[in-house]
Formats: sequence, structure tokens, C-alpha cells
Amino acid sequence: MGDGPMSNYDYEDDDFENDSNDLVKQLRKATKAKDKELAELKAQYESLAKQNRERAIKDALASRGVNGKIAAFIPQDIDPTEESVSKWLENYADVFGVQQAEAQAKPNVDPKQAAAYQRMTNAVEQGVTPEFQAEIHQRLMNAQSREELDEIIRSSGL
Repeated sequence: MGDGPMSNYDYEDDDFENDSNDLVKQLRKATKAKDKELAELKAQYESLAKQNRERAIKDALASRGVNGKIAAFIPQDIDPTEESVSKWLENYADVFGVQQAEAQAKPNVDPKQAAAYQRMTNAVEQGVTPEFQAEIHQRLMNAQSREELDEIIRSSGL
């Protein structure tokens, strides 16, 4: 009778070892699956981060009117913000033949358009509108004497 309980105990112990081996195998399998999933997610993240960095740098260069190919020369330790890229670009502007921001900020305006704008501004500031000019012109044409002409000129501010 002494052998009976002992063999049952050994049998139960073997079952426990088998169960624990299966559990370890399942845990290892689950860990490998999680490691694989983590590696895939990490690769996706790095790819997206790289694309976002490249896009941010190209946008920052484009906002300054600079060719996006210069992005290949910007070091990885430069933040992909417009401020950081602009600062780096200012430091290396002469290398790439890039004009400084102050020079680019100057608008390119047709001199004829600028003169017309100035005439309009003066007309508004002085109150000399086309209607007012037409009225003065008409009064000048209808003047009967030199004194009347002088009075029209004096009153109109011409």
C-alpha cells in the first residue's frame, strides 16, 4: 500500500512538469509574437517619423522659396521646425546660394502700378476724386473772367 500513494504522487508531479513546460512554451510563443508585433510597429513608426520630418523640412524650405533638394543636406539633429530650419539655412545660405530672408521679403512691384497706387492714395488723402476733378474742370471751362478762374483755383486747392 505504501507504493500506491507514492506512484500517484509521482504521476501528479509529472503532470505538473508537463503542464509547466506547456505553459512556458505558450509564454515564449506569446512573447515572440509580441516582439514581432513590436518590431513591426517600431518600423512603421520610424518610417512615418522620417516621412513627417522630411515633409516638415521641405515645407519650411518652401516657405522661404528654397529648393527642397537642400533637405538632403540638413543634419538629422536639426529639429524639423520652420524656425530651426530657417536658422540652419541662414548659417549655410552662402553655401547654397540662397538669398537672405530680408532680401526675399522685398516685394517685386511694377513701377507703373506703384505710381498709380500713389496717385490713388494722394487723391484719397487730399480729397481729390475723379468726380471732384471733373467738377473743377467744368467750372474752369465755364469761367468768364480771370478773377473767376483765380477764385476757382484758390477754392479747389489746386
